This record gives sequence, structure tokens and C-alpha cells, in this order.
Amino acid sequence: MRQFESDLAAHQDRVEQIAAIAQELNELDYHDAASVNARCQGICDQWDNLGTLTQKRRDALERVEKLWETIDQLYLEFAKRAAPFNNWMDGAMEDLQDMFIVHSIEEIQSLITAHDQFKATLPEADKERMATLGIHNEILKIAQTYGIKLSGINPYTTITSQDITTKWDTVKHLVPLRDQMLQEEVARQQANERLRRQFAAQANIIGPWIQTKMEEISHVSVDISGSLEEQMNSLKQYEQNIINYKSNIDKLEGDHQLSQESLIFDNKHTNYSMEHIRVGWEQLLTTIARTINEVENQILTRDAKGISQEQLNEFRASFNHFDRKRNGMMDPGRLPRLS
Repeated sequence: MRQFESDLAAHQDRVEQIAAIAQELNELDYHDAASVNARCQGICDQWDNLGTLTQKRRDALERVEKLWETIDQLYLEFAKRAAPFNNWMDGAMEDLQDMFIVHSIEEIQSLITAHDQFKATLPEADKERMATLGIHNEILKIAQTYGIKLSGINPYTTITSQDITTKWDTVKHLVPLRDQMLQEEVARQQANERLRRQFAAQANIIGPWIQTKMEEISHVSVDISGSLEEQMNSLKQYEQNIINYKSNIDKLEGDHQLSQESLIFDNKHTNYSMEHIRVGWEQLLTTIARTINEVENQILTRDAKGISQEQLNEFRASFNHFDRKRNGMMDPGRLPRLS
């Protein structure tokens, strides 16, 4: 436009010269002055019209230039707002699809709290989305109003309004899915907690019961106040009680199996594991069987040797004195030395 205006200005002197020549011919009473004046007037009118059109063209181009400047500023503003919002949505989608592994109700509640805090930010995020899309819509409105053909490419970003809309729809879709996953995990952890408490309630009874029976059997084995037959009867009663108690062990094994199937490997409600109970139970069975066998051997020895009950009690008292560990063996370190 500037080049055209420069060329136009260069012809201004010629138009003025034509007008001056026509004026001179009028002053000299040229016989065909009317024809010259008409032709001169036509040239001047066209020149004026060309000047008017030039100004209109300039005004129009300046308006378009300002419109493009406005559009460029809007493109830049869109890019500045779209970039961080797009990053936020990428992070949100990643978090909403993140797999989690928890082992307690406290851990899943922590995830739910974080998710609720995220959901509380959605209204503000939606405002930002609307504001960003509003910038894009303003660009389209300007282009439509003034007949500007857009290239469809923002020179400041590759993010489009469609990208924002698509990702926002994905975020909105993932939020209830995350809610459902967390609630399902809550139900699973609550069920696991019930299994833990159920196992612990039994284990905390069975463990001490086994220990108590071990101690009682040990006391019976060293008791010399009664006869061997009385001792045997007491041990047989203990043996029957132990056999009858087996159903409690079996039930605990069933609860342990359920815990294993639910991938429960810790239980803060008890210090007893199934392995501890199994070992204790086997020791109890071994102890009662060994103790009964020892008493039976003592009865056979007594009857075969003709030992009286008083003599046998003396032997047992001496043995118990050195059997400090109550394991059916005398501690060599406590035996008297022979001179």
C-alpha cells in the first residue's frame, strides 16, 4: 500500500500541470477551450476519486491490521492459558488412572481424601476451561463478523480447543470411575479388616491356651503328691481336652486360608501368626504324648522292679531337682561331682 501511495504522489505534479495548462488556454481564449476543460475536469475527477479510493483502501487495511493484531493477541493469550491447563489435565488423567496398592483402611481413606480434594478443584478448573475456550470463540467471532479467513493454526501453540474439550471430557469420565474403584477398595479393606479381627480374636485365645496347657502338663509331670495312676488319669484327661480342642485349630486354619486368599499378610491385632499356632500345637501334642509315655514306662518299671510308691517318689523328687528346664533331662552342670 505504501508503494502504491508513493507512486500516486509521484503523479500529483502532472495532474496539477494539466490543470494549469487548461487554465492558460482559458485565459488565451482558446477556441476549443470547452473541450479541453471537459477533458481536464474528467482527469481531475478521476484523480480525486482515485485519492478517495486510496484513502478508503488504507482505512480498510488499517482496520484489518488492527483486527489481525487483536487476533494475534488472542492467539497468544489462548496459548498462555491453554498450556498450563492442558498440563493440568494430563496430570489429572494420569492420577485418575493410577493403580494403587493399599493394605489398610487408613491407606485407602487417605487416597479418598486426596481424591475429594481433587474433585473440589473441578469447578475452578471448569471456569478456566470456559475462559480459555472463550478466547478461541472470540477469535472465531471476529473472523466471522469481518469476513477474515483464518488459517486454523495458532502460531504460539499446537494445542487446539478440540484438544481441551476432549481431555476435559475424559477427566469428567474418569472421576466417577475413580470414585467407584476407591469405594470398591474400601469394601475390600473393610472385609480384610474383619478377617484380621476374626483371626486375631481366635488366635489371642488359642495361643495362650496352648501355652497354659504346656505349663499344666509340665506341672503334672513333676507332681509327686499322687500315684502314677492318678497322674496318668490327669494326663489322659488333658489329652482328651487337647483332642477336643482341635476343632478350634481347624477353624483358625480356615480363617487363615481366607486371609491368604485375600492377600492379607499382616495383622496388627495379634502377635500370633498361623505358623506360631501350628508350631505350638505340634509341641503340645508331642509333649502330652511324650509325658504319657514316660508315666507308662515308670509304671512298668515300678511293677517290674517291685519299687514302692515311696521309693519312686524319692527318685522322682531327685530327678525333678536336676531337671530345671522341665524337659525330661537332667542338666549335667547341676549334677554333684564325684570325688
